[in-house]
Amino acid sequence: MDPSRPPGSVTIQPFGADGLDVLRALVADASLEQEYGDLAAGGLDGQLGDSYCDPALRFLARVEGVPVGFAYSFVLPSGTGSWVMVKLGVSAAHRRRGVGSALLAATLAALRARAGPPREAALAAWQPNPALAGFAARHGFGPARSFWRMERAPGAAPAPRWPAGIEVEVFDGSEQALADWNDSYNLSFAAHWHFVPSDLEHVRRIAELPGFRPDGLALAWRGGACAGFCGCTLRGPRGEVSALGVVPASRGIGLGRALLRRGVLWLRGAGAERVDLTVDGENEGALALYRAEDFAVVRTRELFARPL
Repeated sequence: MDPSRPPGSVTIQPFGADGLDVLRALVADASLEQEYGDLAAGGLDGQLGDSYCDPALRFLARVEGVPVGFAYSFVLPSGTGSWVMVKLGVSAAHRRRGVGSALLAATLAALRARAGPPREAALAAWQPNPALAGFAARHGFGPARSFWRMERAPGAAPAPRWPAGIEVEVFDGSEQALADWNDSYNLSFAAHWHFVPSDLEHVRRIAELPGFRPDGLALAWRGGACAGFCGCTLRGPRGEVSALGVVPASRGIGLGRALLRRGVLWLRGAGAERVDLTVDGENEGALALYRAEDFAVVRTRELFARPL
């Protein structure tokens, strides 16, 4: 830390009326592009609009009145108690001055002051990022999980081959479609690491976010019940298969592959120049499917966690 710039010069404040505009400017800083480039390209409103992104956990750091860093957090329910994902950024010109530590301290203090505080806090970063690994270790965070971004190779995408008995429809925004989407999500991901259960209000909020495309969400039915879904998001020239799930009773029949192909074709038709997705590095079944469909790992995201 530069002794000429003591930590006392750092001011941490909750978001004010200009908080969103200040945050937009900060995530657009070139030194934060590796971690927040997607948000600078238009994803920030979606993140802050997420029903789990707590407005009471949004902080800005200023040095001599100039915004230099931020923190905002997602309080996520799970079957073993809630946990928190902390998103934190400091512009390169103001690092190693205690700014990140002050932002993290403000966030953790606010969490501990709650009735029934979350059981765990987490930090994450796209690699390589040795600075974040060192920062995490100094604050008691240890490696917890790896996630991979996989990108599909250029070239023609095959058409989906729907299994017998499957009916597929585009999300129509109805209450029934919301319920089917929500239920199939919960059934599909219940056994996943740190599973975050959804409810109707959560999926309704997603469907109301700027940039949500109903035609980018396909729901598949089998025997009168929703058996799976594939949701896709456009982020400028990048297309993302943002959520793909198949309920346990309908696995092993090729439905996941068909839904994935449908998503890739939809993104290509909507103008995406490249198509990617993010997957838990320990989800071997999903990894095998994605590799077979010409996806390859292009980035790794490391998650660090500590108990609260």
